[in-house]
Amino acid sequence: MKGHIRERSPGKWAIVLDVGEIDPKTGKKKRKWHSFKGTKREAQKECSRLITVLDQGLYVEPTKQTVAEFLDEWLAFIRPSVAPKTHERYAEICRKGLGPLIGNVVLSKLKTDRIDAAFTTALTTPRVDHRRKK
Repeated sequence: MKGHIRERSPGKWAIVLDVGEIDPKTGKKKRKWHSFKGTKREAQKECSRLITVLDQGLYVEPTKQTVAEFLDEWLAFIRPSVAPKTHERYAEICRKGLGPLIGNVVLSKLKTDRIDAAFTTALTTPRVDHRRKK
């Protein structure tokens, strides 16, 4: 596995990793690009770390998938393994509870501070009950 860094602008670097595979469509080596902010030395360390992660097979490719999209996939995945009423309740929690709070966040950028803020909002905001009172 090989990799190198390129300076895009002062303090901003592109880390280019050669995956080693050749793309059958183009015949060129497949590469993975990462953006990095910091010093040249820090970019070199990050490049080294990414090469090690790739070599160990632990690399997870970042996607643009949002939390809401992930939850929809998860609901479809668990549907066969839970009772219909349980699935209905999970879907309600995901769409009405989690979706409005963190659904638009890109999953790979989800951090604990965003989850904590959503949890705090959920606890402090009064619940809206749309069911009719009898």
